[in-house]
Amino acid sequence: MRRNLTLALAGLAGLYLTALWAAQEPVKAQPVRLKVMVPANAEVEIEGAKTKQTGPVRRFISPPVEVGKTYVYSIKATWTQDGKPVTVERTVRVKPGEEVEVDLTREETARDSDKKFREPDVIFVPTPQEVVEKMLELAKVTKDDVVYDLGCGDGRIVVTAAKKYGCKAVGFDIDPERVKESLENVKKNNVEKLVEIKQADIFTLDLSPASVVTLYLLPELNVKLIPQLEKLKPGSRIVSHDFDMRGVKPDQTITITPAGSEREHTIYLWTTPLKKE
Repeated sequence: MRRNLTLALAGLAGLYLTALWAAQEPVKAQPVRLKVMVPANAEVEIEGAKTKQTGPVRRFISPPVEVGKTYVYSIKATWTQDGKPVTVERTVRVKPGEEVEVDLTREETARDSDKKFREPDVIFVPTPQEVVEKMLELAKVTKDDVVYDLGCGDGRIVVTAAKKYGCKAVGFDIDPERVKESLENVKKNNVEKLVEIKQADIFTLDLSPASVVTLYLLPELNVKLIPQLEKLKPGSRIVSHDFDMRGVKPDQTITITPAGSEREHTIYLWTTPLKKE
């Protein structure tokens, strides 16, 4: 459950934060602290409110707030670099009594994971192994490909791609439990040299290094990815389990019913450049 809290951060009045309830009963109150690193000339906004601090390090401290909840900050920084405007946005989570360090001058990494990620967009539903293999077959994966699985779950797609085709593969998931499960799967199958697992918000990723992208998301999430998918190299393949991509015509659509199952699964294939309907 969410509620708005008014916080008087240092140098910032009237700021509203969104609180995610993590416990039913309050224990005690402690302040929330943010340490934000930006270029010295950057303008910083928190929850849409401009801050007044300057310099490369900005610190914000709240009054004491209830322990047992996780507070979510949306941070935006803008500056000029080489004559061009740069905008960087992050969402971070912090518990009372902690200080979260947010470096907006560098790319996000999995080390920032548990402090900055929102809730998953979908629940994890494993793709049957026969469907996994058919998706990779439809994409005509080879050892020269780089496979990105967006929402990798337990890592079965990237593990299969590495084991069967010998290609490099990267799985991304926003859920730390799925990341942990995927890493265990990678280790179990001895494909650490070919497979990486990263905790990340898929809607912030640069997908251009990939030549194959696999999806098992909802239709509206596939559509949300279109601007990123359009930046893939020509000839890249995108395969989706069960869900299409409204406004983009697939190159091929097939169905498969795994052995021992009565459910029919649909697989969609697109190649870049995407063909708009």
